[in-house]
Amino acid sequence: MDKYEFNIKVEQIKKLVNKGDFETAMKIADTIDWRRVRNANLLAMISQVYEKNGEYSEAKEVLLLAFERAPIGKRLLYKLTELALKEGSVKEAEDYYREFCDMAPDDSRQHLLRYMILKAMDAPIEQQIHSLESYTEEELDEKWLYELADLYHRAGDANRCVAACDKIMLMFGLGKYVDKAMELKIQHAPLTKYQM
Repeated sequence: MDKYEFNIKVEQIKKLVNKGDFETAMKIADTIDWRRVRNANLLAMISQVYEKNGEYSEAKEVLLLAFERAPIGKRLLYKLTELALKEGSVKEAEDYYREFCDMAPDDSRQHLLRYMILKAMDAPIEQQIHSLESYTEEELDEKWLYELADLYHRAGDANRCVAACDKIMLMFGLGKYVDKAMELKIQHAPLTKYQM
């Protein structure tokens, strides 16, 4: 394939990704030998195309190529850890996680990755809670706050569950996780007049 044909295919893929048509984008991506591509950002986008189609090993393979091209990318290590977990390779995920921690010791996402690994290992709920608490203390993210509230609920800690649900409702006001937090809180305590 010459450079002109390659560029046309890449532009098609980019347009399809912007439209959210990852299936067609993957069909085009399958016709290209990504080992010859040097652009780490392009490789990361192609990895995303494969991931959206549930092709986790392909996604990881392409992302590893991107990491070889730009080994300074902690973002790539984070994604490699996620993909390894989606593939069910906890040991491999732990290796990427350790590399991520070495590269970015102050990045709060290391707590999130640790939580994901503990969850995949079906570790005791208190360990999972500890990692997710460490993350949510540094980052305000409704998805992970809700997951923490759910962990408190499953651990039988009604007070911390209600407090986490109240925090979600107060900080975010509207949205899918706010609705879920309301439903979860009602199992332990009534909603306040304001929340209703």
